[in-house]
Amino acid sequence: MKLRFLAIAALALVSTLAQAQSKPEDMIRLRQGGMELLTRNLGPLNAMAKGDVPYNKEVAVQKADFVNALMVEVFAAGFGPGSDKGWQTRAKPAIWTEGDNFKAAQDKLLGVLKKVQASAGDPAALKTAMGDVGGACKGCHDNYRDSGYH
Repeated sequence: MKLRFLAIAALALVSTLAQAQSKPEDMIRLRQGGMELLTRNLGPLNAMAKGDVPYNKEVAVQKADFVNALMVEVFAAGFGPGSDKGWQTRAKPAIWTEGDNFKAAQDKLLGVLKKVQASAGDPAALKTAMGDVGGACKGCHDNYRDSGYH
C-alpha cells in the first residue's frame, strides 16, 4: 500500500510539473514513462487473467487502481501542444491533427481500464475485462504510434 501511494504521488508530481512547465521534453518523458509503467503493470494482470500465475486479489486490485490513475494523468498532461517535436518519439503527427479521434481512442482505453479496475477483485470478471485491453491498445497504436523513433 505504501509503495502504491508513493508511485501515485510521484506520478502526480511529474504530471503537475509537466503541466506547469509545458516543456515538450517533460510531456514526452511523462507519456513514455507512463506507457512503460502501463505495460509493466498490465503484464501481471494479464498473466493472472490467463491463469499463467496464481490470482492474487490484492495485487490485481492494486495494479488495476494504479493503471487507471496513471493513464488519466498521462492523457491529461502527456500529449500537449509542442510535444510532437523536441525529442525522440513514436507519436504520429495524427495525434495532433486528428485530436477528436485521438481523444476517442484515449477514452476507449480509459473505459476498458475502468472495467478492469471494477473487475479486479474477481478472477473470472478480470479475465473477461482483460480481453478488451489488447484491442484498445492496438486500436490506438495502429493509428497513432509509429513503429520506430523519429
